[in-house]
Amino acid sequence: MGALKKVSLGCGGLLGLVVLGIVGVVTYARLRSDALIHFPDTPYPAVVASTDPEVIERGRYLVYGPAHCTQCHGDYPRSEPAKNTPTTPVTGGFEFDMGPMGRMYSANLTPDLETGIGARTDAELARTIQTGVLSTGKLSLMMATSVANVSNEDTAAIISYLRSIPPVRREIPAPDDGMLSLLLLLLPLGPDLTPAPTYVPAGAEPSVARGEYLAEHVMLCAGCHSDIDLSTFKPTGPPFVGGMSDPSPEPGSDMVFTPPNLTSDPEFGVTGRLDEDAFVARIKHGRVYAFSKMPWENFQSASEGDLRSVYRYIRSKPASNQDPGPSYRKSSWKPGDPA
Repeated sequence: MGALKKVSLGCGGLLGLVVLGIVGVVTYARLRSDALIHFPDTPYPAVVASTDPEVIERGRYLVYGPAHCTQCHGDYPRSEPAKNTPTTPVTGGFEFDMGPMGRMYSANLTPDLETGIGARTDAELARTIQTGVLSTGKLSLMMATSVANVSNEDTAAIISYLRSIPPVRREIPAPDDGMLSLLLLLLPLGPDLTPAPTYVPAGAEPSVARGEYLAEHVMLCAGCHSDIDLSTFKPTGPPFVGGMSDPSPEPGSDMVFTPPNLTSDPEFGVTGRLDEDAFVARIKHGRVYAFSKMPWENFQSASEGDLRSVYRYIRSKPASNQDPGPSYRKSSWKPGDPA
């Protein structure tokens, strides 16, 4: 018994050292990664909100339409995405559950002084939208990896609209970094310091230039419909050739969603198989699969002219015969299997 007790005590002591070691590593990683993602010297854009009704209306159009802000910041049940409507409150609180990596929560975008954006300056908000850097100087992982840089004009319009809506008090939980700190030590993340793109207004007729601005920046089509390097969150090759599979969030499902090839390839590309009218009609028709992460409700709200511009721009890019497979399929699917 004495020998067993000594072994037990020895194992317990060893386990304690292991636990302390893990706690120490995680604590160090959190402190170190927190320092690595602080960029307080990131310049502030020269953006000022407006009270012009036309500017505010364009901001509303962007928030609920092409910029799809409400997909993350809207208050609606994620199991019922069709409730993401043009009247959905932008009070945030959506939980991004990253498993062992932790949890993040979308911000309250109403002008509440304590829980929303009311205490933030126009310049602070513009910097967050365009570079991903928060008012604290910390890099927002959600903004840095999921939101594209937009023009000063559209940034001002979005802020103007958000300033115009009623404030709603809603406390947002602090993020839980979990093991994310360890990952951050390995990722070369930083603010988006590319100059804001040139604003291309909607004209009397759809245009490739307007489509490029929308697809590459406001709507960020390439962010899902391209192969992405998970260390930089940037496309690894040509854009719009089809994206990475993502498990369906439907409970108990073994299905995955795969963003399709959007290029003009006549066999595998969406803009190759559909003419312009059919493409617009498909977007306007909206959601087919309940749990698809495509922001159908937002893009349905885009104007017909903007959708036609996007189609013309994507059609102008090189065609690709890359076949990403069926958009909705079993996780075990492989090339050659029936759709």
